[in-house]
Amino acid sequence: MLELYRQHVAERSALGIPPLPLSAEQAADLCELLKNPPAGEEAALMEMLTDRIPPGVDQAAYVKAGF
Repeated sequence: MLELYRQHVAERSALGIPPLPLSAEQAADLCELLKNPPAGEEAALMEMLTDRIPPGVDQAAYVKAGF
């Protein structure tokens, strides 16, 4: 999940546009990773949780709230 999202970020950056927010499925995968984070990825995972999930009534926000 991390590698795929990083590829997405790089592709969008090359086009000069910001990355898309996480989908509900990606948010669920992120929550699972946060339960047992890979070594050295803790800060990146927390940044994704705080900055890459849209606020409000989005499905990804619902997954984050449940976590």
